[in-house]
Amino acid sequence: MRFLRKFAAFWLDFSPWLLIHMLIFCLLGGYFGYDALGEQGSVYYYQVMLSSIVAALIFASFAYFAFGRKDQRYILHSADPFDKRRIYSCFSGKPASVMCEAVIDMNLNSYSEAAEKFKEIEASADLSDVQKAVLYYYLGKCYHVMGYPSNGIKYFRSAIDAGYSYDDVYLLMARCLVQNGSYEEAIESYNILIEKDCLYDFIYTDIGIAYLKKGDGSLALEYFQKSVAEGKNYAFALGGCSLSYLKLRDLEKSEEYYKKALACNMNDIYGFKVFYCNIAESEGLIDEINPNIRKSMITGSEILR
Repeated sequence: MRFLRKFAAFWLDFSPWLLIHMLIFCLLGGYFGYDALGEQGSVYYYQVMLSSIVAALIFASFAYFAFGRKDQRYILHSADPFDKRRIYSCFSGKPASVMCEAVIDMNLNSYSEAAEKFKEIEASADLSDVQKAVLYYYLGKCYHVMGYPSNGIKYFRSAIDAGYSYDDVYLLMARCLVQNGSYEEAIESYNILIEKDCLYDFIYTDIGIAYLKKGDGSLALEYFQKSVAEGKNYAFALGGCSLSYLKLRDLEKSEEYYKKALACNMNDIYGFKVFYCNIAESEGLIDEINPNIRKSMITGSEILR
């Protein structure tokens, strides 16, 4: 099945080259063949056409492999339709193609290659504000995923300053700010999303995590409970309530929500347990936790080993 997909992708990429060469060589072969053979041209016409087709195949193959062949990953994959609209609404020609290739690199987890392509466009083109906004957004996204939040923040801010207004730029910048320890600025960015009435279900839980990392268990609990009440990111919010109550040193409530989070099969259960351990240690409560919960816990080094 994979071979068929690769062959279909190759044929779609190669067929325009072949068709163009066949048209050229058949026209030339028909014209010069008939002219050379005179009245006998109609008798040998099929031989001339066959020779033209063979010549077209040879020259088309040479031209394709020398000048037109694309990397197989760009043939087999495609940028998301939303990314394409975002790119082609402000880029055209080669810059648009390079932008799309970089987005495909991102989808294939080749973030360093994607960043190089984006930086190449940044350095080589005289960009308008609209183009800068889109380019800086994608550069920020690359650095965010690669784990360089400071660079991500820089480019997300530049994208906003250049006029980028899609919701995801505020979300990703907020997450970079949390990674960078800039919790108040992150919460401001999240509040912009709330004011824009965005559709993300995890805004309240993201804010709760920011407050937890800041050390404010009360405000973290407020946002986690709000997420639970509205049924948004429900299982994760239950886990957040457990962490908040632990931060507030209410072990009974923390245990109650801990069990609820497990029962609801929250995502990233190991990460949740690491966070629980870290808060318990920071609050000096590791020996006071329910032995059954403590027994099920795994330290961060063991999880990540």
